[in-house]
Amino acid sequence: MSASEETEKNRLKSIIDAYRPICLCNKIRKGIVVKAIQSGADTFEKVSRRTGVGTGPCGAARCGPMVRGMLGEEVEICRDCGWSILKATAPPICPRCHSDQS
Repeated sequence: MSASEETEKNRLKSIIDAYRPICLCNKIRKGIVVKAIQSGADTFEKVSRRTGVGTGPCGAARCGPMVRGMLGEEVEICRDCGWSILKATAPPICPRCHSDQS
């Protein structure tokens, strides 16, 4: 694969990744959260105020760990569905598929 093909492949991957849903309740995509963080939102509360993430019916149970992971908190990945789980959470249960990770 040439360098230009590799560059194009990476560009397309980043575009697709930006459309990945983060907040399932409010249909907020990763690209919106990334822009809020790049604009200075450095806590979950600030990201929530700028984007609406975490304000849906689940109360950030599903999106909270993923956004906090993007902010630098330690997360592990659910081995069943690939969703983020905060390492500080005990017991480690996936907020998306409810799989016990212990």
